Amino acid sequence: MLVSEIISRVRALYNKGQASDDSKLSDRLIYAKVESARTLLIKREIDKKRQISDWIVQTIECFELTPAKINECPCAVPPGCNVLKSTKKVPKPIQSAIGPELEFVTNMNGDVVYSKTNWVKRRYKSGDKYTKDKPEYLIKDDYLFLIQKKKLLKFITIGGVFEKPIEAAYADACSNTECTHPYEQEFPIDGHLIDALVQMASQELIQIFKTVPSDVLNNATEDQGAVPQQPRQQRQ
Repeated sequence: MLVSEIISRVRALYNKGQASDDSKLSDRLIYAKVESARTLLIKREIDKKRQISDWIVQTIECFELTPAKINECPCAVPPGCNVLKSTKKVPKPIQSAIGPELEFVTNMNGDVVYSKTNWVKRRYKSGDKYTKDKPEYLIKDDYLFLIQKKKLLKFITIGGVFEKPIEAAYADACSNTECTHPYEQEFPIDGHLIDALVQMASQELIQIFKTVPSDVLNNATEDQGAVPQQPRQQRQ
């Protein structure tokens, strides 16, 4: 289902199928609530130990890398090795009970799979003859680092269940998303979760706008008669 279709369903439920003045209800605001509802629903599914659906995993085919300075790397670099750093921050994956849902990191052909490591593990790796040449990646300040002896890579491929699907789509250097409106992209969610997502997002919006008038009134009273400010409309 397209992002625009989900937004339309949330708007319709919010209005309960009747025409109303929803000028304050921008597509951007609706989508923000849709994103947060999706994150919560998927996290619940994963925490219940249900298998990750292929339909919610996004693949960033071309995640760009650039040579990094040695001092940028979060661990000591073995002699003769190259350090590569992603040009963009890795889109934040959903955090489940078992950790971040970053499903795989590979080269573009898929024949080299990189395992996640960290500074503590990396410190002791050089002395282990069984694992010292195993391809690995590290995350530091949301950037991805690779350490390898082979030729420099220009791109790697990343798969994950990301909190912000549109952001993940635009992280792909080889995609054609710049030619497509963000809301005309497929929204990565399983079909059986759509109704719950729409319900959750619309209910949150209803609660938000229920509290706005009283909050504004209270603020105006505290400001000794100041003119109440209307909620700023978000540009679509």
